[in-house]
Amino acid sequence: MKRILALMLALLLLMGGGALADMQSAGEEARAQADKLDEKERVVNVFTWTYYIPDEVVAAFEDASGIRVNYTPFSDNESMLSRVQSTPGQFDLIACSDYIIDIMRGSDLLAPLDRDALTNWGNIDPGCQSQYYDPDNEYTVPYTVTVPLIVYDTAAVSEPITGYADLWRDEFKGNLVLIDDMRNVIGMAEKKLGLSLNETDPSKLDQVRAELNALKDNVVVFNADTPHNALIGGDAVAGLMFGSQIVAAQEEISTLEVVYPKEGLAFGIDCLVVPKDAPHMDAAQILINYLLDGEVSAWASALINYGSCNTAAAAYMSEEFKADKSVNVPSELLASAEMIRPLDGDAERLYDEIWTEFKN
Repeated sequence: MKRILALMLALLLLMGGGALADMQSAGEEARAQADKLDEKERVVNVFTWTYYIPDEVVAAFEDASGIRVNYTPFSDNESMLSRVQSTPGQFDLIACSDYIIDIMRGSDLLAPLDRDALTNWGNIDPGCQSQYYDPDNEYTVPYTVTVPLIVYDTAAVSEPITGYADLWRDEFKGNLVLIDDMRNVIGMAEKKLGLSLNETDPSKLDQVRAELNALKDNVVVFNADTPHNALIGGDAVAGLMFGSQIVAAQEEISTLEVVYPKEGLAFGIDCLVVPKDAPHMDAAQILINYLLDGEVSAWASALINYGSCNTAAAAYMSEEFKADKSVNVPSELLASAEMIRPLDGDAERLYDEIWTEFKN
């Protein structure tokens, strides 16, 4: 139902009088910018998760600008980085996560953005800027706020869930689905123990390893893209996943409850970046500027069900969307949430070992 409502919102945005004028304005600006490019430059090779820049938004941009978008999906940040490093010069625009951006910036893989070309820069929420991975806002355009949350079926669980620790209960043996995301799942165990998401002390990580091993029997499946399907199909009754995935499950199951874990939240920002070796850098920035338009940003957010980093988008969002606790976490909770950061070599090896042991 929420997916249908999101599509209806998109249609209303396109058909509404004032909204149509704004959307037309965004398209006209993109066309004017694209007309300055040679024909062979009117292409953008996008690399991100499936549907993260929605198909409908991509199609509208192509129609308005005349720029062709080639969309290649990846499954996780690490595989994205590996491909960018091993096969340079393939992509023009990447949407990826904060901690991996820090690694890319440190490895000199990113191009500075042309702020003069990004006329909608002022729409970016200042609270999403000047983060550790880009303190001077040279390389990144914040796109979405990401927060993994607990979800469970109240009709199938004996007692309410209030935090990560509850997922270790015996009743969840063979009934738990987790996102296939090393840092967020290990982080869940770290938070359960009162540790940082970025813990590096080997002795404390041994405790994390033990906690995860104790959770093994509860996990029925790991899934990066569609963990909600385990809930919908009845293979799991609880899990850890992102808000957009929870929304997809709620469309099918009315008895699902979303939990903000009492131990604390992990908080991330996914950003748009341009690789240093991008073959169509100017066209990439035209697409970025289009996505920064307030109405376009609201439309994209309604389709993918992620929190927006665009302050101008709020005027175009439905009250239902803004009130959805799966998507829009209260600001006071985000203020105390912790961001995942890159690890040094020794700690990264330990995390890899812990993750491999947990999954096997």
